[in-house]
Amino acid sequence: MRKVLLATLGDSPAVVTEAVDRLKVEGIEISEVTVLTTRAADAQMSLELLMEHIPEYYQGKVQFDGPANARIIQSYHDVDCERVAVEFLQEACHVLRSYRDRGWEVHASIAGGRKTMSVLLALAVQFYGAASLFHVLVSDSELERSGHISRLVNLPWAELNRHLHPPVEQITIVRLPFVGLFPFIGEIVSGLSGADVPREIRHLLEHNGLWARGKRTALGEMVLQVLEYVEAMPEPRSGQCEIHLDRKVHSKEAEETRKWACRLGRRFAFIREIRDIGWRQGKRKKGVQLGAVPILRVFVPGSRVRSIGFQLTTTAKSEGQLRRAAQQIERMLQQL
Repeated sequence: MRKVLLATLGDSPAVVTEAVDRLKVEGIEISEVTVLTTRAADAQMSLELLMEHIPEYYQGKVQFDGPANARIIQSYHDVDCERVAVEFLQEACHVLRSYRDRGWEVHASIAGGRKTMSVLLALAVQFYGAASLFHVLVSDSELERSGHISRLVNLPWAELNRHLHPPVEQITIVRLPFVGLFPFIGEIVSGLSGADVPREIRHLLEHNGLWARGKRTALGEMVLQVLEYVEAMPEPRSGQCEIHLDRKVHSKEAEETRKWACRLGRRFAFIREIRDIGWRQGKRKKGVQLGAVPILRVFVPGSRVRSIGFQLTTTAKSEGQLRRAAQQIERMLQQL
C-alpha cells in the first residue's frame, strides 16, 4: 500500500521533511508528499524550496512535483474569509477521499501554515478519515527559530540539510484523535438536504449545530456545500492513467507535452486516458472545454511552447460529474 503525507504548508518548510524522516523511523515510509497551501509569498517560497529539495535529497524515493502535488488555495495571505475556508475544506476533503478511494494510506500533518488551515485539515480528516493525524515538534529551539523560509533560501546544501533534517531523536510526532465519518457521509448529505434519515443521523446533525427547528443552519449550509462538491466528483480510475502521445520524435514540444500529461495523470485520479491534440499558435492560452461525457479538452501553458492541448477521457458518468472534474482542473490551472 502506498503511503502519502498530506501536510499544511506555510513559511516553515522543515515541518514537511521532519514528518517524512520521523515517520520512516516509525516504520512508515512515505512515497509521495501532497501539500495544502496558499498564495502568500512565504508559502510559495517554501513550496519552491521543497520542489527542488525533496526529489534530490530522497533520491526519487519520495515523489513531490509541485504542479501535480500542491493544492494552492486562491487566497493571497491566509484562509481569512468564509469563501476561502469553504474552498480549502473542499480541497482537503477531495484529496482525502481521492487517496482513500485509491487505497492509499494517508498521514495528515497540521504542523504547517496558519491555525485556520490546520483546523480545516483536521475537520476534513473527521469527515473522510486518514491513517493518522498529527502535529510535528522539534526539541532544538535554535532550529525552530531559524526555520523561517527567509533564512533558508540560498543556504549551502549541508547547512540547508541541517535545518530541514535534524536528528530524528529531536523530532516528535504528536498524534491526535479523530473519528472518521466517511461511512455516514451519504446519510449526512441526505439529512442536510431535508430527506428522511435515521434518528441517529438527525441527532448528530442537531447536536453539532447543523440542523435546527426543521431546517439547515448557516453552518449546515457550509457543510452541505463542501460535502456535495466532494461527493459529486467522478470516482477514481482503476489502474494507471493511459497516456497516448502522437509525437514520437525528441523535441521541446514532445518533452513539454509528456511532462504535462504525466502531471495531469498523477494529479487527477478521475482521468483514465490522455491524448495530445497538438499545440496552438499565437496568443498564450489555458483552459478547460467540456465535450460529450466523459470527454474534456484541456489547454495548458507551456514554458517553451505556446499552448499544449489534451483530450482527457474521464470516469465521469454524468454532465454534473464532468463539470466537477473540469472545475478541479481549472483550479489547478489558476495556480500557474
